[in-house]
Amino acid sequence: MSGLRGAYVGGVRAARGLADRVGLLDRLGGSGAHTARHLRTLFAIHDVADLAGLDLAWWSYPAMARVERFLAARDAPRVFEFGAGASTAWLARRAAEVHSVEHDAGFAGHVRALLADAPHVTLHAVPATPAGASTVVRSGRAGHEHLDFGAYASTIDAVGGEFDLVVVDGRARVACFRRALDHLAPDGLVVFDNIRRKRYAEATTTPGTRVEYLRGGTPALPYPTTTGLINRG
Repeated sequence: MSGLRGAYVGGVRAARGLADRVGLLDRLGGSGAHTARHLRTLFAIHDVADLAGLDLAWWSYPAMARVERFLAARDAPRVFEFGAGASTAWLARRAAEVHSVEHDAGFAGHVRALLADAPHVTLHAVPATPAGASTVVRSGRAGHEHLDFGAYASTIDAVGGEFDLVVVDGRARVACFRRALDHLAPDGLVVFDNIRRKRYAEATTTPGTRVEYLRGGTPALPYPTTTGLINRG
């Protein structure tokens, strides 16, 4: 976490204690107004349990609403997710079967604790390995260049079958997106979070696909982000 981001997160967490003591968190969370509820999420920055408790995925609100409608219209939807988190718990409430792969074993343990009552969810902890001459999949994230995410990306192959929804929100996203297309149901949907980042540009020009950019407010963040929804065009 960068110094500026770390300072922001630390400041929010300090303010959260005061907000909790004066009852502000409950008032914001119990409000029917979107603005108030969004303000409540700002106190949940980097707190997977809190976001899960608020029943939120960490995508833009427009994308979250669209995906919720998509899943509600499916018969027993099957989901695969690259990158576990609050979205795993959110998906568990809306899908018949969820597989989620996470590269960070410690974080996977935190998420697994949220899924004790979700036997239809399988969380796969698959760490990266040191990169070598035969490296299959690299991540473009700073500090991860020396790692191979081949086993992580191929988890969807090991699980197998078609998925109504595939979420790409972890490491090595372009490579994972390519794998997602191999397992996407004919009328399925891919959620590609933070799709406007330059290192993901290749995914937006994949032949035979159509991208919808859904920019808007995002839980736990004071600025908007863009989540892409991709299907076969």
